[in-house]
Amino acid sequence: MKNGAVVFFSGTGNSKYIAEIFKEKFEKESISLDLINIEKEESLKKEYDFYVFGGPIHAEMLPKILTNWINKNIPNEPKKCIVYHTLAGDKHSEGRVYLAKLLNKKGLDVVINTSIQMPNNYYHKFFKKNTDDEIMKILNCAPNKVNNIVNDFINDKRSNINYKKRTIGTKLVYDSFLIYAKKYAKRNFSVDEKKCINCKLCEFECPTNNIVMKYKNIEFYDKCIGCEKCIHKCPTNAILFKKEPFEPYKIENYIK
Repeated sequence: MKNGAVVFFSGTGNSKYIAEIFKEKFEKESISLDLINIEKEESLKKEYDFYVFGGPIHAEMLPKILTNWINKNIPNEPKKCIVYHTLAGDKHSEGRVYLAKLLNKKGLDVVINTSIQMPNNYYHKFFKKNTDDEIMKILNCAPNKVNNIVNDFINDKRSNINYKKRTIGTKLVYDSFLIYAKKYAKRNFSVDEKKCINCKLCEFECPTNNIVMKYKNIEFYDKCIGCEKCIHKCPTNAILFKKEPFEPYKIENYIK
């Protein structure tokens, strides 16, 4: 293996951070690794020896925007690959095999299928925000986790993947989540005009073009996927959740 690509989708930056660590770890082994952010790249630009695929867990699955891109753009060929899921929990569920099964059907060889704990970024409604100390501890553990994955991959130490496991139920749960998410931003988010600087970053960064900014007036369509990039990436924290101030998770504040 001489060159590979890490293909990823990242909402708040966790999965991108892991992708960058993969690049660093592989390059220490004299193996080049290109970063392919599916929001920026419409297709592959060259051929690769292997792939790494990753993104956040949304309702027990990787986002459809990622799996659709992979299904469309990754050739059907017997290349080895890694699948990683980023999530707030510290345990990998053996039920997270949807993408591995999709890749297997395309003829790819999934050597590693695993999860990597990252700070929680979905805490305004159901879960608890990590403390600064917890965030730093989690982020500091990630490089060692990735290093172990890279070593296992190079040495062909494989995950035990149950390709016979039915994923219909998981798919139905995720599809239901997407229906709920469509109007999620429209129902919950608004803008504090005093804080808004009209930079339109939320509009430009939305992966589904769900946002239009008209001079400090934000308008949402019905294409939200619940990635929450807008509310976490706003540079002045001007986006409100249920008309109340929201303290976002900004990974760049911890990995300088």
